Amino acid sequence: MKVKKRAAAVAAIAHLGSLYAVAELVHAIRGQEWHRLEHHLDALDDRADVALDACRAAGDGEFADRLENTAMQGTDMVGVVTARFAREPVR
Repeated sequence: MKVKKRAAAVAAIAHLGSLYAVAELVHAIRGQEWHRLEHHLDALDDRADVALDACRAAGDGEFADRLENTAMQGTDMVGVVTARFAREPVR
């Protein structure tokens, strides 16, 4: 059962991370937000939280914490990379 919960958590985090990177790049390069994508990211974030909580409830808290920390490091890296592409606001 832990394997299924781990797989669900990894899938949710991977999907969330890839779309998050796209959203941040679009925002940095074009200065726009794609509202539908942001809405989808919010839903995915909720799904990832549920999956991580399910891992913790199954006694797999160490794995959930590692996965969550890895995801946070990924978002930090996306921030570093997208900061290089950020456009100056046009006045």
